Amino acid sequence: MRFMSVSLLCLSTLGMSAAAQAQEIYGKAGFLGAGIGYAHGLSPAFTLRGDVTTIGSITHDGSRSDYKYSAKVRNDQATAYLDWFPFESGFRLSAGLGGRDTRVNGEARPGRSGSVKIGDTRVTYGEEDRATGRLKYPTIAPYLGLGWGHNVGQKTAAGWGFVADLGVSFGKPSVDFDVNQSLYAKLDAASGGNADAEIRKQRDDLKDDADKLQFFPHVYVGVSYTF
Repeated sequence: MRFMSVSLLCLSTLGMSAAAQAQEIYGKAGFLGAGIGYAHGLSPAFTLRGDVTTIGSITHDGSRSDYKYSAKVRNDQATAYLDWFPFESGFRLSAGLGGRDTRVNGEARPGRSGSVKIGDTRVTYGEEDRATGRLKYPTIAPYLGLGWGHNVGQKTAAGWGFVADLGVSFGKPSVDFDVNQSLYAKLDAASGGNADAEIRKQRDDLKDDADKLQFFPHVYVGVSYTF
């Protein structure tokens, strides 16, 4: 009985302590889409929060010097943050760790010449031909940033607020590039039997470009409600 009484007292104390800290729900939108989240004030100086964001799936058309392309971009992310408020204000520094599904799938199309350059070899591109590239970011993404808002441990009353984030997540993306059978045959003939080497060279060129994208920007603004 004594152990049960002490346990109930500890649980009640923890519940009262958690209830005493302000909580917050929020919504945000920005560069990577839109999302919702929850924040809990640990103290006036620290807030623990988490959110999920998505951009859905969007298509982007562009061109390089040797071909045109159509790319489909997808980004779904869930991140946990620890916010530090060095002053008695909404300004904060944030560190986080997230899980994400961020990828780009692209398909090359011929330019005005009706051909594409793969590696160092240019080949005629027909309706039956396909050249595809894929870029995928690591599933686990560390985050560092700064922002405004979510200082729920400093608030004494319920109400609406403004939130903003500016930061980056880290991770070097992986790259793949491939062609279908009909385009492979054309490339092999045009390169003197070196289709595999030309495909590897094109993949390496794409990877060199992708390595410059290891810092993924996060820019959001939104509204919050403290309760």
